[in-house]
Amino acid sequence: MAGIKFPKIKLPKLKWPEKPRQKTSKKTSSKEKKVHPWRLCPLGQHWVRTHPMHVPPSKKNPAGSVTSRKEHCARNPTGKDQLYPDEILEMTDRHFSKATELPCPFNLGFSKGNDYDLLIAGWTQYWNEILKSEIPLGKNLVKALIASESGFDPKILANKKDSNSARGLM
Repeated sequence: MAGIKFPKIKLPKLKWPEKPRQKTSKKTSSKEKKVHPWRLCPLGQHWVRTHPMHVPPSKKNPAGSVTSRKEHCARNPTGKDQLYPDEILEMTDRHFSKATELPCPFNLGFSKGNDYDLLIAGWTQYWNEILKSEIPLGKNLVKALIASESGFDPKILANKKDSNSARGLM
């Protein structure tokens, strides 16, 4: 094979058919359908934080490069409402510090008993507004449940012998 020369073959350029774009009317635009005012993205999309993005080599930039992709909303593959960790953290940072109705100020006998009051207040308010139940979920009930389940230790395992067991505050 070392001495064999292969002829150069020109391959025809193929143009792949483009996917047809989905038409959305102004009345059913996903921009208008936010599940909750705190959500960063409309229904069917999720939040993506700022992240590095690799730009492949091209004629203008033969070495390729890495650039920063700004935070944005991306379409969910399923089109359903999904909360991802990036959006959860961003919602928490933006809205939970403004919570006015906190759970009881007692630490319930735990050193970290009051550390999660803003999270408890924010998430109970969020889910009460989403679910619109006749009997809303109580902030003090959630705090008592966390105290009994984990003692406010976010890294606790339900079964210490099984590393795949339930973990976290609740």
